[in-house]
Amino acid sequence: MRRPAPLRRLGSALALLAALAAGASPVRAQDAAAAQIEAARAFAALRSAQPERMPRLADAEAGPVLRALADPRALPAEGAQADLAAVSDTCDRAQEASLAYLSFGAMQNGQFVASVVAGNAAAYQDELALLQPFLARCIARQVPLAEATLRQLDPKLVGQLRLGGLKRGQTGVLQLYAGLATALGDARFGPAYVDALLGALAEAAPAHARALSVASRAVPRSLAADQVARAQGERKAAWQKVLGAMSDTRCEALCELAARNGGR
Repeated sequence: MRRPAPLRRLGSALALLAALAAGASPVRAQDAAAAQIEAARAFAALRSAQPERMPRLADAEAGPVLRALADPRALPAEGAQADLAAVSDTCDRAQEASLAYLSFGAMQNGQFVASVVAGNAAAYQDELALLQPFLARCIARQVPLAEATLRQLDPKLVGQLRLGGLKRGQTGVLQLYAGLATALGDARFGPAYVDALLGALAEAAPAHARALSVASRAVPRSLAADQVARAQGERKAAWQKVLGAMSDTRCEALCELAARNGGR
């Protein structure tokens, strides 16, 4: 009997992911990037095949898909030249998967129930502990590429730019901090999730700050200041990195564009 189309697509994607995983070591960046594209297709196929549940990291089929979707090797190395649009697509795939977990079941009787999101974040924290740190680092990789693009443009054209990818990145960063703030005050979240997301945000904070307007930096800065006074050890050091980056009041390039385009 012929399998449904979503399952056929899933089988093809899993076969490719397995082939890439079994290939030359270490996996090349372009191979990991190709695997991430296939992982996004496989993720969509898993959801289509079983719409009543979300793919879980512990599942035999979903685990490799999620790991490929959030494989850091799919990102360009820091300082490396890369295509901004391609990196933006890479970030979007991880963000879409993350939002799928957070919003699962939130539409009830035609209404979006916001309270479901916090419950989903706790329920799917194992999956989000992969996807969200990847997204934080992915957004950071876009920043120098976008800055280089701006430097190449006529200043008159820069003033007319409306960068949708920039806006999504800014929103994504602030949403990650909001999610981390929620997790810090909710006993349902384990330290593995908090440490994974905090570590990625601390690492990416200098780049994130350059993409945010000075006013928008107040949200992560306030959270970091509060946590520096509470945290100890590695968490305290991570929050200090965030606080230092978000306390910078310089505003150049992407920051100026963010402010000009309605960034608070």
